[in-house]
Amino acid sequence: MIARIPVQARWITGSVVVVLAVWQVAGMLAVIDTSYTSTPLAIVEAGVDMAGSGELWSNAQITLIEFIVGFVLAVVVGVPLGMLMGWRLRLRQTLEPALVALYVTPSLALLPLIVLALGIGPVSKIAMVFVEAVITIVVNSMAGIRETDPRLVRAARSFCAGDLDVFVKVLLPSALPTIVAGLRLGAGRGVIAVIVAELYGGTQGLGLQISSYGQSFVIAPLLFLTLLVAVFGYAVSSALRATERRVSSWKAA
Repeated sequence: MIARIPVQARWITGSVVVVLAVWQVAGMLAVIDTSYTSTPLAIVEAGVDMAGSGELWSNAQITLIEFIVGFVLAVVVGVPLGMLMGWRLRLRQTLEPALVALYVTPSLALLPLIVLALGIGPVSKIAMVFVEAVITIVVNSMAGIRETDPRLVRAARSFCAGDLDVFVKVLLPSALPTIVAGLRLGAGRGVIAVIVAELYGGTQGLGLQISSYGQSFVIAPLLFLTLLVAVFGYAVSSALRATERRVSSWKAA
């Protein structure tokens, strides 16, 4: 069974186990100050306590819903808009400057404006995820269309393909790997956005919990929640990366 596990996975797992073991022993021997770093066992105990009390799930559910709704809206809007911008020059020239301006604007600069407009409830968090994710999705979708081999388009036209046929049968399959890469990057920005938004002005959610424990210097729950967010972001990114490999498997290396 062990032989079936890839060597890279065994190295990664082994290194993680070694780091956790050294961390735990260092805390038990007072080599490090656990008041500021805690220990792996204490972090796990804090997570179990929060899960048992219902505190963890109630807040994680809010954060998860905000992220999913905002990200789905970003996909629904961003993919078609990006493809159209890559296909139609005038539309790209009209919208691209505004998108670039939003892309380079820090999320912390946009957040106060969104909170003032939509309040401190879940709607502002959803809007923040949408804004952060949709820009990356639009840019990558546009790039995927523009990178399509023009010879494929000309070949389709030579067989009397209309605009819809070219779009669906040539442009979309060619751009799909780049689009999925944009979804992966957008999801990462979306996870950051929802936590930052809850840190700034949330009434519920993991971001608010992180802020509360951080201000109280309660380290073990703080580290558990931080690691939980990191694991969630990694899981979403890994799932989309696997999808990206699948849809781009037909392309030449």
